[in-house]
Amino acid sequence: MSDYQQQIQDDRGPLKNLLSKVPGFKGYLEKEDRRTADKLMREEIGDRYVKVLNQLDAVMTRMVDQGQMEYVDNLESVVTKVQTFIDRIRNASYGYSSFFAAVKIDEETLDRIYEYDKSLLEGAQKLEELMLSVEAAENDAELKSLLDEMNHQARELINQVDRRKQVMISE
Repeated sequence: MSDYQQQIQDDRGPLKNLLSKVPGFKGYLEKEDRRTADKLMREEIGDRYVKVLNQLDAVMTRMVDQGQMEYVDNLESVVTKVQTFIDRIRNASYGYSSFFAAVKIDEETLDRIYEYDKSLLEGAQKLEELMLSVEAAENDAELKSLLDEMNHQARELINQVDRRKQVMISE
């Protein structure tokens, strides 16, 4: 069980604990808890990438101050992609399935979605490491290469969030 899932379960009030003992209702509560945990995870992911966005803005400001205007467009492209990723992950579906839906979302699928979302945090660390390298770049060729890599990583983030739907429907 994940950390958010355990936290939600620990925070259940007496009424929810009583309802979890009702046959058939326990599964419903567990599903809801998994959905809530995934929503919290996606909020954490969004917050982490907002920090990355703020760091990107700081790097861009330093480049402007240092007269490196030729690289600002590349960084703006990264910023746009990261913002797109943040918007998509925060607004992504989190496994709701109506009674008559063609695709049923079960507990195993909700757990798979949660783990997939959790893996998206790794991209933030990669971008942070690339930003440190950009700031330490010693020549224009190295800087251009690092900015191209940042753009590639940011594009891959969007692809990952788009592939999230496949995780929901794959078995």
